Amino acid sequence: MSENGYLDATREADSERHRERARDRERRERHSEREYREHRSDRDRDRHSDRDRRDRERDRDRERERDRDRDRERDRDRERDRDRDRYGDRDRRDRNRDRERERERERRDRERERDRRGRTDALGDDRYERERGSPRRERSPVNLDDVIPIGERQRRMTMWDIKPKGYESITSEQAKLSGLFPLPGAPRQMNDAARLQALAQGAEDGENSLLKQLAISANLRPSHSRQGKRALVSNLPLIDNEREFVTFMNNLIGSIDRDHADGSHENPIVVWQFSTDKHSVLLEFGSTEDATIAVALSGVEYGGYKLKINRPKDYVVPEKMQDTSAHVVGSISPSVPDSPDKISIANIPVYLTEDQILELLKEFGELKGFKLLKEKSTGESRGIAFCEYIDEQITEIACEGLNGMELGDSVLVVRRACLGIQQAVSTGLSSVSSMAELANSTSGHDPTRILQLLNMIVPEDLNDEDEYEDIIADVQEECEKFGKVVDLKIPRPTVSNKTPLGVGKIFVRFENEDACTAALKALAGRKFADRTVVTTFFPEENYEVEAF
Repeated sequence: MSENGYLDATREADSERHRERARDRERRERHSEREYREHRSDRDRDRHSDRDRRDRERDRDRERERDRDRDRERDRDRERDRDRDRYGDRDRRDRNRDRERERERERRDRERERDRRGRTDALGDDRYERERGSPRRERSPVNLDDVIPIGERQRRMTMWDIKPKGYESITSEQAKLSGLFPLPGAPRQMNDAARLQALAQGAEDGENSLLKQLAISANLRPSHSRQGKRALVSNLPLIDNEREFVTFMNNLIGSIDRDHADGSHENPIVVWQFSTDKHSVLLEFGSTEDATIAVALSGVEYGGYKLKINRPKDYVVPEKMQDTSAHVVGSISPSVPDSPDKISIANIPVYLTEDQILELLKEFGELKGFKLLKEKSTGESRGIAFCEYIDEQITEIACEGLNGMELGDSVLVVRRACLGIQQAVSTGLSSVSSMAELANSTSGHDPTRILQLLNMIVPEDLNDEDEYEDIIADVQEECEKFGKVVDLKIPRPTVSNKTPLGVGKIFVRFENEDACTAALKALAGRKFADRTVVTTFFPEENYEVEAF
């Protein structure tokens, strides 16, 4: 036998021994289990037989007692007959006395028999309780001296309406005027305590400095916010592969020659979130211009369905940029940045040239900028263009005049490219009254059932499970004062993602819009954990897909 054959035989023998041991162990376990079941059944059978035996003995004793009573009654009757014959005319009083003595003797006998039977039954019950393993025990008395009554207990701190140290004299309106809480959709600025101090002191120089800083701050522009880079796509067919649809949108927009495509993002779409029923998706692009192009592509077919692409409800329209250079008459800028007066023109016949399109648009007024989207590879027209007029009064007139116009086999779709919430403040702010008007407004959104609470928590507050549960309980208890709360969501960091979307925000869904509006007005400017609460409405479609 070769060495390999010997090793194989050895391994086979070892395996057979292991299998035999396993079979023996299994047989022992089955035998032990069978013995245990038999022993348990015997014990239960003995217990029941003892109980039956005691019941039978008790019944026999009762039957004997009844027989004795009948015998005594019969004996009394016989004795009465004998007395009648024996005594004849003896005094009736003596006979009655004898009967009373006899009855008393019988009564004592019955009591002794009853006591004896009661002791026997009690002994049998105690023995049965001991056999069951549950002897009777008396409960020890509970000492309630150290228990504090509910009415005198100290309530748990909820952190509502607690102002931070050093800012007790600053009102919620002054906190809003500081610029630390911009419009929904715009990122927050860095905390600057000097701003609040300047407002609290009411110094004229400090006030002017604050307004100047707010007017020139580029961080407050909605074009820098994530809401400006998002588009909501609805009317989707049944989608099995999400990435396939995202690839379709990336190829559709990526094939267009875009001036801002600097290669910083390989694909136009950077984040996407589908709804539960897969009928809508929220797309986030790398730039606001790509989101504007996606909205202009509304109506494109996918899987036999015409897609509806719109801005989310929390989208804030960018302010119109101040052009410091003088406009040259007759010159048209090749780029059209996002602004309230930017016009989107779709369904343009691809055979029309730029000059022909410009000739059509110039009939309404002089253009400031014009951009025709073309294929990146071939340079052919995609049938979509953007433009802006010098006179902003012409924007609405041009949209009404061009929308629905038939050109060949196509019908133009003309509308404002940026549709959303208009900012209440322009970069030309120069008075405290305008700032106060902004501060008094809690939200520029259309009312919804979703309330968004900002500046209440930080990611560190959500790491501890107990503290996280306390925050949920505090927020739900406070919000239920204004109406029924359906549910609430507080995004928190995970092991794989330390800063997921929406961390630091709280979202509460009410049963109706009236309750949400009441909560928004009541909670705005209040304090929670030394922070001033900022409230705003939140779109329900974003809440459903958790696009925080």
